[in-house]
Amino acid sequence: MREILDVCVKMDRFAERLYAALAEQCPEPGLATTFSHLAADEAQHTGWWEGLLEAWEHGLLPDLVNDTTGLAERLTDVHGELSRIDLGLIGELDVERMLALAARVEFFMIDPVFSELIELTEPAQSEHRHAAYQAHIQRLVNEIAARYPDDSLAALLASSLSRSWRDNRRLSVYATHDALTGLYNRRALYTHLPQWTAWSARYGHPLAVLLIDIDRFKDINHTHGHAIGDLALASIAQAMRHVTRASDLVVRYGGDEFAVIAPETGVSECVDLANRIVEAIRQVSVSTDDGSAIPLTVSIGSAVAHDVAGSPPYRVESLLAAADQALYSAKSAGRDRAADPLTVERV
Repeated sequence: MREILDVCVKMDRFAERLYAALAEQCPEPGLATTFSHLAADEAQHTGWWEGLLEAWEHGLLPDLVNDTTGLAERLTDVHGELSRIDLGLIGELDVERMLALAARVEFFMIDPVFSELIELTEPAQSEHRHAAYQAHIQRLVNEIAARYPDDSLAALLASSLSRSWRDNRRLSVYATHDALTGLYNRRALYTHLPQWTAWSARYGHPLAVLLIDIDRFKDINHTHGHAIGDLALASIAQAMRHVTRASDLVVRYGGDEFAVIAPETGVSECVDLANRIVEAIRQVSVSTDDGSAIPLTVSIGSAVAHDVAGSPPYRVESLLAAADQALYSAKSAGRDRAADPLTVERV
């Protein structure tokens, strides 16, 4: 993971230097200003990757990628392509070739792997990161569009750049998110959770897993129809996003079941988090066609893994089974509540 983050830092540093050189050498003041803005964008990107690298070195970020060797090799290849650009020759370029060079760099930098890394490393901030990068791309596209007619090769290049970014982003979302709620999906949970358990064991940091079940959801679907049921699911997902932390991964785990992976969360913090979710859902209701409100509640079970640093990781199945056992306790006790977290036993 360190090698992957290190290459990301190097790539954005190079892009920052490139845009700074273009800003300095560009003969058109307006375009030079745009290049300066692009350099500032890249400086922010570099700072973000550096922050993740520092977090990893302090044990605050797990190895979130399964095939680290393959991904590192792929990123190294992209970095190699960038490194072949000779910054010393930028002063010899005219405006058209400067724009073409900038577009070439951005084609390298919109590799789908970056969307995947953003989704993996900071889920709650992913929309903000993606929006910032889309704005970065649009700066360049707007400059090209302002200088060339719609039927020109340059305009086609700019359009292709925008479309490639959108397509890569869409593919990343489809692969990791639930279409109805916008939350991460079951596949994302089973990608993240093994990495977080390994991180927890390596550094001795606590890790909590919560399973959240909507109370009597089948009755809602049966009585009011699936459209109201879908509205209930979306409303609960939104409420959960508001009361969980940026570091928490919120997942639609099944039809009417959600999950939360909460790093740096011991037993007392897990209790607080679960109770916040229960209370937040109590404030949610959905309205039927006749205007009547349907109150919503959830039951929550949770499990906490915490051991000394250097311990073998807890099995994912053990964590989920313990959380499910606690969830059963919450339902048996009357629903609309969070059961006490269970401490995971080694098997």
